[in-house]
Amino acid sequence: IRASGPYAARKPGPVNVLVVSISKEQIEPLMAKLWDMLPKHEAPDAEFSPGFGFRGKPPRIVFRDGPGKGSLITFATYSQGSTRIAGATVDVVVLDEPPPEEMWGEVVLRVQRRAGQVWCSMTITPDSPPQDWMREMVEKSAVRELHTPLTQAALTPVNGMPPLMSKRRLAAWMASVPAAEVPLRVGAGWTGAVVDQYLSAWSRDFIQPVTLPPNCQGIVSLDHGIRLGRQAATLLAYQHSTSRFWVLDEVTGGDKSTSSREDAEAIAAMLTRNGLAWDHIDLWIGDRSTASIARDVRKDNAALRRYLAACYRVEIDRFPRILVPYKAAGTLHSGYRQVNTLLAEGKILVDPRCKGLIKSFETWNGDKRSPLKDPLDALRYGIESALQATTLQPVAIGHVRTR
Repeated sequence: IRASGPYAARKPGPVNVLVVSISKEQIEPLMAKLWDMLPKHEAPDAEFSPGFGFRGKPPRIVFRDGPGKGSLITFATYSQGSTRIAGATVDVVVLDEPPPEEMWGEVVLRVQRRAGQVWCSMTITPDSPPQDWMREMVEKSAVRELHTPLTQAALTPVNGMPPLMSKRRLAAWMASVPAAEVPLRVGAGWTGAVVDQYLSAWSRDFIQPVTLPPNCQGIVSLDHGIRLGRQAATLLAYQHSTSRFWVLDEVTGGDKSTSSREDAEAIAAMLTRNGLAWDHIDLWIGDRSTASIARDVRKDNAALRRYLAACYRVEIDRFPRILVPYKAAGTLHSGYRQVNTLLAEGKILVDPRCKGLIKSFETWNGDKRSPLKDPLDALRYGIESALQATTLQPVAIGHVRTR
């Protein structure tokens, strides 16, 4: 719009730009970056609210002065569907992250009348829609690829500012990326690596009989499963001051399909053998509800809570609520990067009795359909929720465990 960037190649006069991202949650951080860079005196009508984004229906930025005078930016999301942008006539479409193929077909039509451009900034991740069609267009020279691997030079702004990340911070970030994702996130490649162990920072050095320090918080986190052996629950201790986790114990579905009542009884037995009661647990986390019509089974946190309260013979109102972990686009792999980082920093120790979790650490290769993922998901939900929580008050789980 302002013809000041390294890729500026626009026609004279005002420019109409459409920016499209995955979802409202994904586009708000992009809007925040644009707001930081925006010359406010050139777009005095623009209004931005942190956590919400630009105002307007649709959200917009109108340039009233400067080199981009008369230009317009509007915003949309893939989740709104192609009908949201149908009929628009623009000079440039900017796609933030890989689009579904049907969205690409729609945006190309939006620039046809003005012989405009479509720009797509993308780092493919395991969560991205299939991009074989985009790769074919690049190979046929129908789309130009500007390939930029992650280096400090690539993180150095063209206006003389220092690099956005120091060499030390960049190296630490790279070490946190699971090996399967390194070709994607570091090399900006089209595909990830085939690996035998997705969580590359794991080693058997992290298997140790657990002795807890004082002032740890107790966490029970679980992944509901209705298929054979897919149920998993984990008992964790978390020390807020050091961001360290100890995996004390686990229960799994074994080789059968379990009911919510059986899951509750198994979790209660796990606490008992570790010298704990229900009120030693600060945080209860359970996955979203799941069901199978064929098996006539449904599992959810409300049912599990009722059965747990019954196991301990306490009124349901006294038993803590089982919270659902936050899930949004990309949280699965960002969560596993977080786990991998904690492993690399030596902040997760696992008791030898947790044989199912240890097997998953050593043999899960990133396949989202694999039952090896379930114990890791149960662990991940607890870790993510503990790190996000701000109101936990630790009970003396460490003293109980070591007594």
